[in-house]
Amino acid sequence: MRRSRAFDPRQRMTMALACVTTSVLFSSAPSITLALPTIQRDLDATASTLRWIVIAAQLPLCCLAAASGRLADLLGYRTVLRSALLCFAVASAFCALGPTGHWLIAGRVLQGVAVALAAPLGIALLAREIPLHMRGWALGTLALSITLTSTTAPYLVAALTDFADWRWGFGVYTAAGLVLFVLAGRERYGTGRTAVPMDWKGLLTLTGGLTLVVVSLERVAAWGHRDLPALLLLLAGAALLLLFALVERATSDPLIDLGMCRRPNVVAAGAGLALTQWASLALSIYLSLYLQQVLGYSALQAGLVALPGALGPLLLPRLVGRLHDYAPNWWTVVGGALLGAVSLMLVALAVDRGHLVTLMLALLAFGFATPLVYTPANSFAMSAVPTAAYGLIGGFTTTARQLGGVLGLAVSGMFFAQVQAGALTRLTRTEGLGSVQQHDLDSLVADGERGRRLLDSLSPPSAQAVLDTASGAYTAGFLTVLLVNAGLLALGSASMLVALRHRMSGLTGEAGRPG
Repeated sequence: MRRSRAFDPRQRMTMALACVTTSVLFSSAPSITLALPTIQRDLDATASTLRWIVIAAQLPLCCLAAASGRLADLLGYRTVLRSALLCFAVASAFCALGPTGHWLIAGRVLQGVAVALAAPLGIALLAREIPLHMRGWALGTLALSITLTSTTAPYLVAALTDFADWRWGFGVYTAAGLVLFVLAGRERYGTGRTAVPMDWKGLLTLTGGLTLVVVSLERVAAWGHRDLPALLLLLAGAALLLLFALVERATSDPLIDLGMCRRPNVVAAGAGLALTQWASLALSIYLSLYLQQVLGYSALQAGLVALPGALGPLLLPRLVGRLHDYAPNWWTVVGGALLGAVSLMLVALAVDRGHLVTLMLALLAFGFATPLVYTPANSFAMSAVPTAAYGLIGGFTTTARQLGGVLGLAVSGMFFAQVQAGALTRLTRTEGLGSVQQHDLDSLVADGERGRRLLDSLSPPSAQAVLDTASGAYTAGFLTVLLVNAGLLALGSASMLVALRHRMSGLTGEAGRPG
């Protein structure tokens, strides 16, 4: 508080606007986690549609976050920020009024674009307006505000879902976007013109490649691994990503400097961020669906069960940061990934045996694992580059983390759908249901309209058997996702350990600071 008094009125306004804007925008993506089961039931949406509702807000962050700062330099911070906030408000209203899942997906895409363009500008504004000797404290305050808002937003939306309607959650973001749009118009941060051109070829090939890869994985989840269009989409996406790599090597001002991938600690930090976000996002989505659709909890009750997992991100970042400043080393990232793998195995054991207390303790452990990776990873990567390259490293690690979340949800959905489809085949064979569609099975667990119609057409004993089988299919899919992601985290931690085995005593970067 005493430090904030050292700011002049303009700097305090910048600090408040950066913290509130960035926190609101970043919290919009995870805010609907606890409301997803209700959304699926109300819209009678498939599991694939539900995944796209989440992915649609995350994918633009992978593609556009690295371009946000450069666009702001070209067009002016105020112009980009206000345009993005207005887009965010309109997109949130679009989601609130959406009558179908596809409508909601379109609104989430617009939300994601707005977040990708505006949210990174919070850091840039602080860097421009806050004095150097106060910048660390300001950035720490910004990180804390993002964590607090992202943690509490799902509970606010859950309360609105239980006591009113999930659409009010998007309504709150509509109002917040409009208020921030007005406040951002009162400040002027200069034009920020720069001679550095936008890497349009890199932006287009990256966006197209990632989108096609994610679409292909989602198609495999819906139609199986033998689907020819899915294979063609995957090959086309891979070709565009290869073209992106070639474009980045040829341009003098690349969107993402892929040359950083030659540095072991940069790769280790990026891999740790990507794999941890991969596992974290998949766990939050499928756990919410499991608690509400299989165990029958309300949105708020499910949130209370998952609450231990939020304690680590709230309590540990500052402590881990201080430890890393005092004794920087590779063990925080590697150890955090390994603890995450063990925690996911414990979650799987608790789900399999139905032990609620064990589940909450395992979630607590996973919540403590994530800050061990997230907090020091950027510093760990920056230890290998000069100070002038910190901006490029920030864009690289941000892209790696968001990419991990998007691909993780798509790949997890693919494994989940394959296991669930196997149970569906057994269900149609043992119960004589004929050609029951995947949508009907999803609707059974979600208590949707199609599922209710299917149960009404059966005798009470058969209906109960079908419902039990559908719930068991969901649980089996959830367990598969947990174990696969635990294995990937364990493999990732082992790979990072091997890659960095010769740097166990710490790293020294080109800038002369310890790593």
